Amino acid sequence: MAKRTWRGRMLSHFFTPWTLRVCAAGIVALAAMGVEAGGPASFMMLTHVNGRVLEGQPLDWDANSMLLLSRDGQLHEFAPKAAKNSKKTGPVFRGYTASEMRGLLREEFDNRFQVTTTQHFVVVHPRGEWRAWADRLESLYRSFTHSMQVRGIRIREPLVPLVAVVFLNQSEYYRHAASNGNPLAPGTLGHYDPKSNRIFLFDAASTSGDDWSVNAETIIHEATHQTAYNVGVHQRFAEQPRWLVEGLAMMFEARGVWDARSTYTRTDRINFGRLLDFRYHQSSRPSGIIKSLVSSDQLFRTNPSLAYAESWTLSFFLCETEPRQYSRYLATVAARKSFHKYPAGERVADFTSIFGSDLDMLEAQLWRYVEELP
Repeated sequence: MAKRTWRGRMLSHFFTPWTLRVCAAGIVALAAMGVEAGGPASFMMLTHVNGRVLEGQPLDWDANSMLLLSRDGQLHEFAPKAAKNSKKTGPVFRGYTASEMRGLLREEFDNRFQVTTTQHFVVVHPRGEWRAWADRLESLYRSFTHSMQVRGIRIREPLVPLVAVVFLNQSEYYRHAASNGNPLAPGTLGHYDPKSNRIFLFDAASTSGDDWSVNAETIIHEATHQTAYNVGVHQRFAEQPRWLVEGLAMMFEARGVWDARSTYTRTDRINFGRLLDFRYHQSSRPSGIIKSLVSSDQLFRTNPSLAYAESWTLSFFLCETEPRQYSRYLATVAARKSFHKYPAGERVADFTSIFGSDLDMLEAQLWRYVEELP
């Protein structure tokens, strides 16, 4: 069977959110407010850092640095000594409204772009018919949250409007990423940036006139990441197993999963690209790979093609055959404490407490399940 080339765009995270583990907040203002180091604080504050005005909630801190969640959903890390004229501005975190965010984005991007809002998104896009992207993203949001609710997963409203930036073409997309210190790997078609909480895209089908869904895998994948981290399916500020995060996003790439307007069979829910990858690796697939995948993210660094294939296959298998347990596992992982590591022993313990300790048996069941797929 021919090898399906792994695409660099799947390396979509520039960092794991918990690694921002700030250090952050011996800020004099916080001490004056009677807040001890460790966070999160129960209020919003405004401060001036290196000429920038930041307002938001201190999430975690110590004497050397602070991590602040600003009202636009971005994360900012800075040294306490850099903060000036700090003051408390509210008793609880309050994100910007869609109207406020729209105004800020109009100032950030030049007049070649316009900003369109929906119930949950604020989308920056080239002027003209490109505004359809806002409706597409809102539709994907509804499909994802509906699918999670059907599976018994509790969904919360995002704290802030979700920002998406759609560029005119790939070169513009690459230039913007490079100018912000995030050079992209060749072949990258879009990404979700946990630090800014934004997705960045370009429309690969814009010049061909094709149905947008023909080139929509990346958009669906990254929008799933963004939505999952903002509605509580994943914990944005805690380390999450990468196989689980990527596996869920890859499941939603299949039309039978993301298109909630239609009724599909199991075959329509299969991500055939990832199934093909899995079957390509079958002859050289190492034993004990489920434990390896569950206990660590190492496989994504050493063999990303295999890691993504295994992540989709395990996720699809568990979601289809043990949906209640899969939902329980998602909830267990999402309940992890913010800014704490997730060591291998705890990862395996959480997984086996729900799916059983006999991982060899689970692997055999997965093999038989895959053999029955078309």
